Amino acid sequence: LDKADALRRKRREALALLDTLTQSIFVEMFGDPVSNPKGWALGTIGDMLESANYGTSAKAGADGAYPILRMGNVTYSGSIKIDDLKFIDLAEKDVGKYTVRKGDVLFNRTNSADLVGKSAVFNQDKVFAFAGYLVRARVTGKHTPEYLSGYLNSIHGKAILRNMAKSIVGMANINAKEMQRIKILLPPKAEQERYSVVLSNIGDRRDILTTSLRVQESLFASLQFGAFSGAL
Repeated sequence: LDKADALRRKRREALALLDTLTQSIFVEMFGDPVSNPKGWALGTIGDMLESANYGTSAKAGADGAYPILRMGNVTYSGSIKIDDLKFIDLAEKDVGKYTVRKGDVLFNRTNSADLVGKSAVFNQDKVFAFAGYLVRARVTGKHTPEYLSGYLNSIHGKAILRNMAKSIVGMANINAKEMQRIKILLPPKAEQERYSVVLSNIGDRRDILTTSLRVQESLFASLQFGAFSGAL
């Protein structure tokens, strides 16, 4: 049990280190957003976007035509978890309005002060709806969603979000217009694409470690059951 538990801990530690690596790579490639040592052009998030829309406020449940992403499906580290899903039906006229496509950035506009603004790039092929506490940010062809999400999830980006969030009855909020006014460096698309490739490689490694962690969790549970049931 001790050996199995040690393997679980190592997998979790490796996944945490990948999140730290992502932060470091962003700063290494684009420089400190405050001092801007590489002299990138300065703009706003709105300059990067084709559109920014809220999700549906309709009630979701156990059944429906579309799985719906809620704020709990966007992680603080900048990924999307496809679990604990609810479902929803949409009128045909609303499908394009309330669904996400590959490459959209989901921005959590309402949450606690520490979690508001968490963001991630949607990378699934299946059609998902998205809930009203999320903003769907769709970048233009001149930019990459990975760069936008990377900035919002950077140490600097999170500090900006915490400072601008408005608290209402214990919840913090940043609306779509406020999000689009956030200042951001605008490096050339080639640099943004290079960052996307690096993130993709890290994502592949994260998938391997996540699968390994599931195996280790299953092994630990099996050994634990056997030990305490007298089967071992």
